[in-house]
Amino acid sequence: MNKKKKDAIIIILICNAILISLLELIIPIPVPIPGVKLGLANIITIIAIAFLDFKDVLLIVFLRCVVVAVLSKGITVLPFSLTGGLLSAIAMWLLYKKAWRLFSIKGISVVGAIVHNTAQLLVASVILGETVVFYYIPVLLISAVVTGLITGSISELTVGEIEKKGIFKDILQ
Repeated sequence: MNKKKKDAIIIILICNAILISLLELIIPIPVPIPGVKLGLANIITIIAIAFLDFKDVLLIVFLRCVVVAVLSKGITVLPFSLTGGLLSAIAMWLLYKKAWRLFSIKGISVVGAIVHNTAQLLVASVILGETVVFYYIPVLLISAVVTGLITGSISELTVGEIEKKGIFKDILQ
């Protein structure tokens, strides 16, 4: 694939990830638990993992986190967003590339959600200098399984359709 076409695909994925993240901020989910969201931008991360290089995946996640932080809640959320986003992307990439026989895309998405939530709690603990935030982990782990299954199901369908239609076939060569 030529570099211009690949760069265009990466830019489209970055823009989609940003838009999905921003839309998710204004569309509330009917769960009265603070910090729980679907994580729909994870769909874009999984698409990137399936079809792009590791550095491209990290670029997409990094730029999404920075832009969404600046446009929404401010840079004070950046340590949470970057840590959760990048560590979950790394975990999902490793599972997809190295343990694909053991994990479906749904399973990979669940692991990504668990890593994301756990990483954010770790950042909160470091910033606050308190470990009490880890009492919240059971709630976030349950929500991670549910939201991971939802985004994983959508991701699985999407990656399957992209493969079936050969949309990114040039990237794979």
